Amino acid sequence: MTKERSEFKLIAPMALIVLAAVCALVGSLWVWAEQTDRAARVREENLVRAGIHNMVSETSVLLNPMAIWDEAVRNTDHSYNPEWVQNVYGDYMRNILGFELSYLLDDKDQPVYASRRGREIPARSYNGFSSEARSLLLDVRSNFDPKTRRLIQKDASRTKYGKLIQVNGRVYAFGAALISTDRKSHITRERPFVILGAREISAPELNTLAESYALNKVRMLRPGQTAQPGSANVIFLDEESRALLHLSWMPETPGRKLFIGALGPVLLVSLGLGAVAVLMLHQSQRAARSLIASEAKAKHMALHDGLTGLPNRTLFADRLTQATERVRRLGGNVAVFCIGLDRFKDVNDTLGHQAGDELIKNCASRISSMIRAGDTLARLGGDEFVIIQTDTDGHSASALAKRIQENLTGTVTLDSGQVFCSCSIGVTLISDADVESAEALRQADLALYRAKELGRGQYAFFELEMDATIKLRKMLETGLREAIHCEEIDVVYQPQVDHFGTIVGVEALARWTHRERGPISPGYFIPLAEECNLMIDLGAVIMRRAMMDSHRWPGLKVAINVSATQLRSSQFIARLKDMMAETGVSATRIEIEITEGVLLNDDHQTQIILKDLRNMGFTIALDDFGTGYSSLSYLGRYPVDKIKIDRSFVSNLGVDAEADAVIRAIVKLAKALHLNIVAEGVETKQQRSILKQAGCPIIQGFLFSKPVKVEEIDALLAIEIAPPVKTRIQTSARGTTTVSQSMAMMK
Repeated sequence: MTKERSEFKLIAPMALIVLAAVCALVGSLWVWAEQTDRAARVREENLVRAGIHNMVSETSVLLNPMAIWDEAVRNTDHSYNPEWVQNVYGDYMRNILGFELSYLLDDKDQPVYASRRGREIPARSYNGFSSEARSLLLDVRSNFDPKTRRLIQKDASRTKYGKLIQVNGRVYAFGAALISTDRKSHITRERPFVILGAREISAPELNTLAESYALNKVRMLRPGQTAQPGSANVIFLDEESRALLHLSWMPETPGRKLFIGALGPVLLVSLGLGAVAVLMLHQSQRAARSLIASEAKAKHMALHDGLTGLPNRTLFADRLTQATERVRRLGGNVAVFCIGLDRFKDVNDTLGHQAGDELIKNCASRISSMIRAGDTLARLGGDEFVIIQTDTDGHSASALAKRIQENLTGTVTLDSGQVFCSCSIGVTLISDADVESAEALRQADLALYRAKELGRGQYAFFELEMDATIKLRKMLETGLREAIHCEEIDVVYQPQVDHFGTIVGVEALARWTHRERGPISPGYFIPLAEECNLMIDLGAVIMRRAMMDSHRWPGLKVAINVSATQLRSSQFIARLKDMMAETGVSATRIEIEITEGVLLNDDHQTQIILKDLRNMGFTIALDDFGTGYSSLSYLGRYPVDKIKIDRSFVSNLGVDAEADAVIRAIVKLAKALHLNIVAEGVETKQQRSILKQAGCPIIQGFLFSKPVKVEEIDALLAIEIAPPVKTRIQTSARGTTTVSQSMAMMK
């Protein structure tokens, strides 16, 4: 008995210690579980609160592209257009942006248009919201300066003005935006119009919010309703601290679930093993979180573009497959847009790849702000973006294409300088769910080619005949590449003459005859060479041939056209010097013709190259003068010797009095700046007479000669210098070149 009591005395303290330790451990686990659950509830409440704020902000952000828009200013501020307002602020805002209500207020904050679910309703319906929306209007109008009639905020497209408003027991997310100009128009009033849009916060929106954050069902409590015990709650108050919106749901309890699952094993193991288990659990959780984060990052990198963060080609294909599956189930259309930045290669060549990357990110940001939350914007590489627009039609797709073009067109300020940006867009509308993503992208890409062929800065929809067009283009591209390599490009020359018919210069022009399709217009194969990166090689072939032919005509200037691509090449000057050494020609015998597009960006590198050309002895002529907006401002800064009046002005001489006045103004400008001047495209005696009276000394055109081969130039010069007969060049009605030995008809 004594032995048993002694053993009990030894065991009891140990048992008490073990029991106390187990109780302490269990109690600690319970406290930890409660704290974990409390933290989880707070996190969920913060997520819901942020989600509602994001919903309000998104309402405002979606309105900005519809308001900061020259077209909106013209149809509201300048002259109210009810049909346009209904289409844009009624139909489009409901069907595309998903707004429940929209109101248009004039400069006195009086409603001039109201719409519910896309249908126009009496404007007085706004009165129920006017008092609640007063502070929102004050905020949004504070961003407008009546003196300059401009928005104050620099990046107005990202400015957010939103508010929760309750009317008749319903809660709405209201957004507001000032209707203001983005580039061209001017506000005529001291206070601009305001567009208001609202989305009702109802059960579907709350279900979407709950699904987005993996929450249990979130419900809205009406006045008088009470929350369930243990529920999570978020209450939004109005400006007078009254309950505006009360949301409630049952939060997750990860701590309690973990405690119940671990309690049995903890009671069965020793304190030491329990401590080890807790430590191992902690370490495993850290490892799991690290692994999950690494996997998430790797997955994101595999599916997104590294430069812009946009979806890449893989994710684009997956999203397009989902969109076509939706078409299969529910019907409707999906539009695929292929967007290419015009002359993006010039930015990389002149300012460097860092500037190109900066322009790509700038455009990605602007396009992202113009599409709906449910649409997809992806970057496939280079300057190529694609958009998947769901639940759309031809009208909506056209409207989006126009908005993208308007917002991407203009001067962009980069860290390395200013560039002019524009884009071309190809669109295909898919209603057949069996069309695969690769085929949809191919169709949009074909439409993009058509848009570029139309002159860039355009958009085009896919049509079946484009397949044949692109096959022809590929064939001609291959043929042109081979012709340049084999130097099968012909060079012809068009004389430049004075008013007495004396040839004072010739212009070298390229001609190409395809082996199968015959002669190809320069208006086609020159732009084709630009697009296919063949312009530098093509220009070298023409320049070398012209330099060699210039030896045949001592005393004459030979004009050679140089494209912007050639001029901006870092090797242009070095190759030009090698070519002069090879052909033995003097720079004083050659005239370099450039277009106004070369001077468009007004970059320092272009000025250096043109000055180098002048120092080498070349004369520089500005071709197609007057067709671009840059001419007058650049003539004083660039070393230009001669301007060539574009044929578009000459063709209207004698027909349009304004054309006569323009010609005289250009001639006076040239003389004031001590520049030589040539008129192109002269085809009639009347045009020649008017140009002579205006003071233009040199003329070029079919009236005297079409572009001809070197042998015909030799013949014309031989007759011209043969004494004692003076010669003139005359073009017959058939366009053939003849030589006359009488000067009577020239006067």
